[in-house]
Amino acid sequence: MSTDAPAGTTHPGHRPGAPAAVQLVNVSRRYQVGGGTVYALRDVNLEIDEGEFVVVLGPSGSGKTTLLNMIGALDAASDGTVTVAGRNLTGASRAELSKLRRDTVAFIFQTFNLFPTLTALENVQCAVEIAGQRRGARAIAEKALTNVGLAERKLHYPAELSGGEQQRVAIARALATGNPVLIADEPTGDLDYRTGVQVLTVLKQQADAGHTVIVVTHNREISRIADRVIELSSGRVVSDGPPLGGGAAVADLRW
Repeated sequence: MSTDAPAGTTHPGHRPGAPAAVQLVNVSRRYQVGGGTVYALRDVNLEIDEGEFVVVLGPSGSGKTTLLNMIGALDAASDGTVTVAGRNLTGASRAELSKLRRDTVAFIFQTFNLFPTLTALENVQCAVEIAGQRRGARAIAEKALTNVGLAERKLHYPAELSGGEQQRVAIARALATGNPVLIADEPTGDLDYRTGVQVLTVLKQQADAGHTVIVVTHNREISRIADRVIELSSGRVVSDGPPLGGGAAVADLRW
């Protein structure tokens, strides 16, 4: 896997002089369907800085999930170059991509993907150990669960938790790895307002601590707390800049 980032990639939203955590240069993703070609992404040019809190908006089918999959090394571009944390993913081996997902990118999926036979604590601790932090893994896992309000539920199994609680375990699992790039696909979609605000507060804290946080959501209200809002339509970036009306505090959100 090359560590050379592509040159000359200054795109809207990028802060001059800030290190780029993510770069997409002329990226397209196309599929052959029924003898025709369908584009999930088309000619996307994008930079996301280290420590940015970015919200990606767009209707279903706009390419949001494909964009996340590119950044998270779960899918490969048909054309163009994807660079994450200085690593050029183009032509990378399966082992190199797996290492990037383990050490660099942490995911929060819409589906919880919890191990049903492990407690909440064990689910989070397992992720910490896989990330190579065996020493103190339990303490790290306990702190992550406390941060999402689940200290009292740490010994419960997924079947004993509500959907919102399972989502918070999944979020704690991602945060506990300490990976520098955090990708969240609808992280508050199944949560009530109070819990959603708690989760968004934790994500903002991660960005303030220097992590790059990328959130895909249908909830436009959440974009008010972002450093930057990227909108997709039909696989293209149609808007990229600060939130309309200026930023807001998490406590100011209403939905």
